[in-house]
Amino acid sequence: MLACGRAPGELADNFAVVAPYAAGKSSFYVEPRKKLIQFVEWVCSDEGRRAGCPTVDPKRIFLFGFSDGATLSVELATTGRFAGGVIAAYGFTGELPALALARLRNLPLWVFHSADDRIFPVSCSDRLVGALRKVNTTDVVRYTRYDRDQEGFTGAVQGHSTGITAARLADTYSWMLSVG
Repeated sequence: MLACGRAPGELADNFAVVAPYAAGKSSFYVEPRKKLIQFVEWVCSDEGRRAGCPTVDPKRIFLFGFSDGATLSVELATTGRFAGGVIAAYGFTGELPALALARLRNLPLWVFHSADDRIFPVSCSDRLVGALRKVNTTDVVRYTRYDRDQEGFTGAVQGHSTGITAARLADTYSWMLSVG
């Protein structure tokens, strides 16, 4: 979206998008968490700036995770290093441990999922949002739960496009600018 000039102005004008790449891996989910945190630290460092990264306020870094990346983003959010996150098509089928929920307390998160998701059931996000809302003392968890795929995907990937939908919404970036 940024490269072809189709990004919402809120994104293009206010954010630096830094997206690590899991070379040779099927998913970021198999990447060691420590390595991903080290990447974020590098982006914020003088070395990162010398390599072309923009100056970053380490207190204003948001996670944006889609599919396996959504599950990973929730895990990374428990480190306390992030201002919040956008979680799209969350796929963890279990219950978050009490310690993880305590670490996520009052962290702004916006969760997106579609009820017709054929890859990860919407119940995963329903469970996450329910657990987060129980532990929060402020209203920091947003949940956008679509009935059907907003991008028109069909077949085996039907409903699994909420990462695209969330990335296209100017409101996503306006929300990030307003929290924290």
